Amino acid sequence: MEFPPNFLFGVANADHQVEAHDPEREDVWDLWERSQNLTPRKRAVDFWNRYPEDIDHAAEMGCKLFRFSIAWARVQPSADEWDEDAIQHYRELAEYIRDKGMKVMITLVHFTWPVWVEREGGLIGPDFPDRFADYAEKMAHHFGDIADYWVTFNEPTQLVYGFIKPWWQNNYYMPPGLPEGTGANGEAEAIGKLVYGLFSAHARARVRIKGLDPKAKVGVNPLVTGFPPWLQKILDHQLHTQWLLKATYRFSMAEPLIAGKGKVDLVIGGINAESHANLTFSDPYVVTGKAVMTLNDGKIGELSQLANCAAGFVGPAVDHALAATHLPESCHLSAFASYAEGRKALRDGTIRALYGDELLLMPQQLENKEDFRLLISGLTRETHSIGMPLGHNGVLALLNRVIADFNCEQYGACSPEKPDEPHLEPMPPVSLADYFANDSLPGPRKLIDGEGIRRIRRRGHLKVGIHADAPGICPSCPEDGVEVELVRSVAEALLGDREKVEFVTIDPTKPLKVLETRASRLNLLWRFAGAAGLIANSNWWYLGIRGRLPESLCPAEAHRAQDFVGVDYYWGLPTTRLHQFNRLVEAGEGRFLNAPVWPEGLGHALRRYHRWFPDQEIMIIENGCVPMADGVTRQEYLRAHLAEISKVCQEGVPVTGYLCWSLTSNREWGHAFNHQTDFGLYHVALETDPDLKRVPSKEVGFYKDIIAAHAAHHRKEKSSDS
Repeated sequence: MEFPPNFLFGVANADHQVEAHDPEREDVWDLWERSQNLTPRKRAVDFWNRYPEDIDHAAEMGCKLFRFSIAWARVQPSADEWDEDAIQHYRELAEYIRDKGMKVMITLVHFTWPVWVEREGGLIGPDFPDRFADYAEKMAHHFGDIADYWVTFNEPTQLVYGFIKPWWQNNYYMPPGLPEGTGANGEAEAIGKLVYGLFSAHARARVRIKGLDPKAKVGVNPLVTGFPPWLQKILDHQLHTQWLLKATYRFSMAEPLIAGKGKVDLVIGGINAESHANLTFSDPYVVTGKAVMTLNDGKIGELSQLANCAAGFVGPAVDHALAATHLPESCHLSAFASYAEGRKALRDGTIRALYGDELLLMPQQLENKEDFRLLISGLTRETHSIGMPLGHNGVLALLNRVIADFNCEQYGACSPEKPDEPHLEPMPPVSLADYFANDSLPGPRKLIDGEGIRRIRRRGHLKVGIHADAPGICPSCPEDGVEVELVRSVAEALLGDREKVEFVTIDPTKPLKVLETRASRLNLLWRFAGAAGLIANSNWWYLGIRGRLPESLCPAEAHRAQDFVGVDYYWGLPTTRLHQFNRLVEAGEGRFLNAPVWPEGLGHALRRYHRWFPDQEIMIIENGCVPMADGVTRQEYLRAHLAEISKVCQEGVPVTGYLCWSLTSNREWGHAFNHQTDFGLYHVALETDPDLKRVPSKEVGFYKDIIAAHAAHHRKEKSSDS
C-alpha cells in the first residue's frame, strides 16, 4: 500500500462517548439515554482526566492527526454563560496533541448539544443557525491558532433520525424526537427545517471561523453508505423536495404491506434489541445483564481460575461471541440448548462455569438455588422486550400499556445496578418535547384497535412463545416468574381472563423463528423502500454544497461553503448483495456483528466526490470496525479499506488523511457495551474494570506497522532523490 508523502494517519473520539457524565453540564444525549431507558455513558473511559494517556498511545502508533470534539454543553452551560475553565481544559488538550507531533482536528457538534439549546427549539429552532455561529466564533477565538481542521457537524446526514421514526420501530433512533402523534407530513416538515438550518448554521459558522483565521479549513463528514454507482446515480437524481415527503412516508408512518400472522402472537423471554430483524418490539419490561455462574462449592473464586477450563453458554451465536469476550481466552466453550441442561452439566462436572442471562441462570424460583452462585454479574446491560410480527400496532400499544402498569417487584427481579429496586422500566416518552412538557415520563400511549387484537379475541386466547427455562415453565422453577405473570396481565387486559394463555416453548437458539410470516418478504421490500430513501440518499449534504438542491432545502450561503471533503465510511453493499439491505438497517440500530463489509464502496465514494470537488482535498474522518463484522476481523477490515484508499490515491484522487475510529472503546450512543459495539483499538472493559485499563488490541500493532512502513518508504524515496 502506497500513500502520498504527507498523508496523515490518525485516530478519533467524541466527547459524549469518552468523557464522564457531568450532571451540571448535561447534553441532550444524557437526557435521551435516561428518558429512553438506554445505557448511560456513566464514566465512559474518563478521557476528560486521562487524555494524556490516550494521546500518548496515538503518538506511539505514529499518528500525525488527532480528532476530538468539544462538548458544547460544558463550555456554554447556559445561553448567557461561558465556562472559561472548560474552554481552557480543551485548549490544554489541543496543545498536548500538538506537543506530541500531531495535527489537531476539532469537531464542534458530535451528535450532542446543550439541553438549553433544545428547550429553545433545538436544531430546527429559528435562532439555531446564529446560536451555533456564535458558539463556533467563540471556539475559533480560543483555538484558531492551533486547530488545523474544523468539523462543524459530525455526520449531519444522521441527524435526520432524530426527526423521523421508522414504522417498524417503537421509538426514534436519537434525540430529540417529535411530539407524540406527529404524522408523516409533520416529520417531513421538521426534516425540511433541519436540513435548511444545518446548511445555514454550517455556512455562518465557517464565515465566523475564517473571519478570525482566513487559512482555517472547515468542513463536515457525512456518513456515506456504499452502494453500486448505478443505484447511487438514480438516488442522487431523486433528491428534490418530493424526496423528503416520499421517503418520510415510506420510512415512518406507512403501515407494512401485510400484517402477517406467525405461529404465535408474541414471544417473550430473553429477547432484546440484539436479536431481532424483521419484527417489532414492545418497550422494555426488564433490565438484566450477562453473568457467569459456577457451583457454590468454593472452588472457583474469580474468572482467572476458569483458564483452560470447560464452560458453557446458552443462546444464539451472538452469545458465543459475548462469552468469548468475557471469559478467559483459553476457555473451551460448549453450547447448551437450555439453562436447565447447562445447570445439569455444572452439577455433573462437565463444565466449570455457565455463561448467560442473569435472570435465567438463577431465577428467584429455582429449586436448590443454594447449589449455585454467580461468580460475576452485570457484564452487560440489556433490556428485554416482547417480540411480535410487523403490522399489529394495536397489540403493540396494548403491550406497552400493560408494561407501563406492571409491577414486577414481587417477583424478585431486581436490577444489577440497583438491587433494592424492581426491574420495571417506565414507559419512555416519544420525544424530549414530551419529556419537557411533563417534567417526567408520560403515561401510557393511546391504545389503537387493529386486526391483530380482533384476531386474538376471535380465537379466544393468547398464543405466546416462551423459552423452556422461564420460571413457571421449567420443571425446576414451578412458581410463575415475571414473564409468565406479565403475559397473564396482557391476557387479562385483552380478553378479561388471566388464564386464557397458550404457552408454546421455543428453541432458545432461534427464539424468533415462530414469528416469521408469509408477509415477511413483502414487508422487507417495503422496509427497503422506506429506509433506502434516507440511508442511500446520504449524498444530500454534498449535493447541497454543490448547489444541486432546491433553495427551500439549501440556502445560497451554503453553496461551496467548505475547504475540504470529509467522509465517514463503514459499510456497503454491491449489486450482488442488495438483497441483504436489512443488514444495513440493523447496523444503523447498533448491531454491527452482521454489518455488510464492502471496501470497494469507499473507493466509489472517493472517486465520486473528487469528480464533484476536483480542487479540494478529501479526508476519511471515520472508518473502523468492531472485532468482527460480516465474518471479517477488524484487522482484515482495516487492511482492505486502507488498500482501497491506496488504490484511489494512485489514481490521482487527492486523499490526504485517514482517521481510524476509534482510539479506545467508547459508549455507542445508548447501546449496551459488548462485542458488537466495541470499535476501540485499545479495549476498555467499561462495565467491569473500575480502573478503565487501556488494553491494546492486535490491531494497534498492525496500524502502527502500516504507519511506520509509510514513513520509511517516503524517507527512502526522499533519500534517493537527494
